[in-house]
Amino acid sequence: MLKRWLIGIFICFSLAISASQGADLYRVLVPVDDQTKESREAGIEIAFSKMLIKLTGNSQILQSPQLKPFLIDPKAFLDSVGFNQLSDSAAKKNIATGLDVKFDRPLVDKLLKQAQLPIIPAVRPKFLVWLMVDDIAQGRRVLDESTSKQLQSGDHSFELVEAFERAMQARSISYFLPSYDLEDQLSLSVKDAWAMKIDPLNNASQRYDADGWFALRVFKASDGQIRGAWAYQEAGKRQMNDFYGDSMTDLIDTSVDQVLDTLLQSHTYVPQLETDKLLVQIDGVLSYKNYQMALRGLEQLELVEALQLYSVNKGELVVAIEINGSVELLHAELIRTGLVESYLSSDNRSIGRLTYNWVGQ
Repeated sequence: MLKRWLIGIFICFSLAISASQGADLYRVLVPVDDQTKESREAGIEIAFSKMLIKLTGNSQILQSPQLKPFLIDPKAFLDSVGFNQLSDSAAKKNIATGLDVKFDRPLVDKLLKQAQLPIIPAVRPKFLVWLMVDDIAQGRRVLDESTSKQLQSGDHSFELVEAFERAMQARSISYFLPSYDLEDQLSLSVKDAWAMKIDPLNNASQRYDADGWFALRVFKASDGQIRGAWAYQEAGKRQMNDFYGDSMTDLIDTSVDQVLDTLLQSHTYVPQLETDKLLVQIDGVLSYKNYQMALRGLEQLELVEALQLYSVNKGELVVAIEINGSVELLHAELIRTGLVESYLSSDNRSIGRLTYNWVGQ
């Protein structure tokens, strides 16, 4: 009886979830000069490119030879389009009008699947970012969460944080700054951070719950040019590069693209034309509310193609899942939801299935 009741409730929730899941990833607001037909069509082209970059984690995705055979007019993928006013933070170069473009998720997903392009799951990674700035007023410093919120418009540091925030939002990737408290200062001096010393940066990053880290330093030279560098370590591989130019926004956009194009590779999966099946067991699901949350959380996972309630017994929920990617990525995506924690079960029935404890509230 309970099982039939849960299945019925789950079907209702599935319909609601499938309509809203990942909506923002398929929606882009781009600045346009005016509301003419020409600006509208140009805006749709730009929005289509930005949407594909968000989904795949690759700023060069339109140059992919895998994609080109399947590319047609971006308007064929439209769900809705209209003009909106840009917010102050989104507006650039005195352009106040934005084209609000939403693409049809099933059509876009079909394109990505046919082209066998990598996709970042909707439960996205979150990065720790070490932002360093050198200005006349305060010298070299590491920006932390609290001071970054107190910066004033017109400040060089404010310009950096604003440009960086826009660049990360354009990629739909979350980040946070360090607290840079005494513990951070003991393991990473401002001098070492500014010098982009990878080992101290990596050691200081270990205390934070992040899916990776990277560092970015910026200063304005005496000739007015913006100069800086970025660095990161991923899977033991270290990368660093310098940049310079006149526009903070353009330089930060390019730097963020260069860093994320590599860092996001390990967080993507390639949708398969055929899916694999496995059982996922979650113990400790003791209330109806938690059953709802667990089923809804599983349904929202990007790698999940389909799922079916397998069994419910005394707080043990088992679901049969068809996945569109690797088991490792599914596991990482599940843990990242914060709803479960993994454990090794001594129950012989758990062999060949992923087992978790429920920790969601």
